[in-house]
Amino acid sequence: MKNVRLILVEDDAFTRATLGDALAHQGFDVKARVATAAEALAAQKECDPQVAVLDLDLGIGPTGIDVAIALRSRNPKIGIVFLTTYKDPRLIESNLPSLPEGAIYLNKLEMNSTSTIAMQISLAMLKPLAKRSLPWLRSGPLAAMSAIQIEIMKEIAQGLSTTEIARSRGVSEQAIDKSISRISKHLGIPKTADTNQRVQIVRAYFENKGQGI
Repeated sequence: MKNVRLILVEDDAFTRATLGDALAHQGFDVKARVATAAEALAAQKECDPQVAVLDLDLGIGPTGIDVAIALRSRNPKIGIVFLTTYKDPRLIESNLPSLPEGAIYLNKLEMNSTSTIAMQISLAMLKPLAKRSLPWLRSGPLAAMSAIQIEIMKEIAQGLSTTEIARSRGVSEQAIDKSISRISKHLGIPKTADTNQRVQIVRAYFENKGQGI
């Protein structure tokens, strides 16, 4: 759709510049390219965008979800599109608020062209409050994992030992060992003598963040 007013919220300068140019080439009126929550809210006040395209992880401070909720509080019908490398937003923080109603969640690594992104942005503008299914709840190894399991997976990736995780959670080491076994099962990691489950869990964590190791 031509001349749709859009703001882009992305903390990476290179992505912000290249994606902004690509969306402008698709016919969108890219009113602002910003990196922070404060800049996004200021841009909304100045430009009155019809759609916001946001990264999920904006570094230290509010997440893209926090920003989207704030944008919606000012304009209940602004279209919201998340464009991120995270396959599941719980990998940032397990207790994140829910996505705003009608938000579209796209994985950068699965987008094969700017025109595909443009189609989704247009859909978000036309039907900003439509019921949508969330991709991480439909399929994938993380779909059946609980918030606590996601947290433990993250703690393992941060290098915490079983003892440290158990102490921080006020549970026994045996309970954490059981959780690690369940996480491994969800991720399809076999329990064999030549398989280091922790290493494989760390690998899966970063792969699902879009940061393969």
